[in-house]
Amino acid sequence: MAVSGGPASRPPGSNGDRAAAPPPARPVAGARVEVAAPAKVNLALLIGPVRRDGFHEVFSLMVPVTLGDLVVAEAPVGDELVVDCAVCAGEENLAARAVRELEARLGWPLPVRLTIHKRVPHAAGLGGGSSDAAAALRAVERLYDLEIPPRMLHEAAAAVGSDVPFFLWRGPQLAMGRGSVLKDVELPEPLHFVIGVPDVELPTKLVYGWRDADATVTLPEFAARTARLVSAVEAAAVPADIAALMDNDLESHVTTRRPEVAAVKAAMLQAGALAAAMSGSGSAVFGLFDTPENAEAARAALIARAGLPPARVFTATDLQPGRGVG
Repeated sequence: MAVSGGPASRPPGSNGDRAAAPPPARPVAGARVEVAAPAKVNLALLIGPVRRDGFHEVFSLMVPVTLGDLVVAEAPVGDELVVDCAVCAGEENLAARAVRELEARLGWPLPVRLTIHKRVPHAAGLGGGSSDAAAALRAVERLYDLEIPPRMLHEAAAAVGSDVPFFLWRGPQLAMGRGSVLKDVELPEPLHFVIGVPDVELPTKLVYGWRDADATVTLPEFAARTARLVSAVEAAAVPADIAALMDNDLESHVTTRRPEVAAVKAAMLQAGALAAAMSGSGSAVFGLFDTPENAEAARAALIARAGLPPARVFTATDLQPGRGVG
């Protein structure tokens, strides 16, 4: 389907680039806002050469899914930023960093208590922490009844991590540059997934290091591949077309070193997936299925045959604009 304008033009924003000068009123006692923080899968992830800033050029087709966390923002008792999270609490959490980046741009503090209810596995290539950070920005905006310019939201999100801006707007997007330059796309819907997460820790820096050690790519080669991917996305009309373009340049460098990831992919295909791939830098593997019933059957098969515990195998559907969580 068509690649259209969208988040790529959102950083400039249609609402202007100025935030309101006066600080907002404190939320009333008991005020509470809930924002869903969906996971994502990389339907395609192409890795280019290293940029001057030390990051790799990337070109990725990403889609948010119904698997997700929940971020709750509440009026704090005092004047502090508090983050409660079973995985990472306090100022080290990406959600706290996102609020600090927003405070720095607005010029005034935003005391808030954030509680993050985790369901997305940590450090699995599903963007859970990045999504929590984006949800925290939206939650604070709503809690304080602000109208933050899109450019400012994008800048605060990008300062936290390359994936964070993706989660500010619902729907599939092409991510370019470091991953924070975004373009809306239309995909056939719905897309039904099974996501399996082996118990393997794969730090992003380590995985990219394996890629650099194993392969080299020139900018012209990378540009040609991105053009082919755009053409495939524009032509996609049914889920089988999405299956045909699924690819991840990092996957082979992981599966040769971490056979657990390869085993989950093989089990996904054996269970009837149209296609399967690793998401991001792993270790999560997702399979695309033609019906929700087949996805549920595949989840049961992965639990029974691949040795994955039920808490690490999920069914999910893509989130397109106009439907989903919020």
